[in-house]
Amino acid sequence: MHELQLETRKRIYDCIVASPGLHFREIQRRVGIATGSIDYHLHYLHRHGLVRTENIGKYVRYYPLTKNFSDEEKKFISLLRQKNVRRILIYIIERKTANPADIAAVLGFSPSTLSWYLKKLEESGIIVHTKRGRFRNYKVIDKDTIVRYLILHKSSFLDEMVDRFIDTWGAKYSISDPKQQA
Repeated sequence: MHELQLETRKRIYDCIVASPGLHFREIQRRVGIATGSIDYHLHYLHRHGLVRTENIGKYVRYYPLTKNFSDEEKKFISLLRQKNVRRILIYIIERKTANPADIAAVLGFSPSTLSWYLKKLEESGIIVHTKRGRFRNYKVIDKDTIVRYLILHKSSFLDEMVDRFIDTWGAKYSISDPKQQA
């Protein structure tokens, strides 16, 4: 492809292929190229049909056109690209249920910040809470889907918490070749 003859453009494209669903700043961090240059090349890749953009929340996320991502997959990738959301979900999955006080203490969130994340995750249908008296416990609704996407995209998260989690949970899900699962 002549669109990928420039080394800079190829690095950006390869980054998106390796880590679908990244947003602009994360691509910039990973490839180490100036903002203007990244912007130019992303627009070029989009115009020439090599990448697709999705507006998800406040981010524009980039996906390669080499694979047709389902709406579910884009939703979960977008969520899991957020480090704090990833940490919260992994914490809850590892414990089956968790209360906000424990999550905040272990992960280092202020109660108001954690409350915001929990509310967003609940509104997205990712977690649900049960109430006992005045205490809430949160549970991930479909942990198998979360674990599957963590495993499939493990190499793109660059996160030790994900690595440890997958070392523990990966054998149970026995996904050997992510390319076959995609």
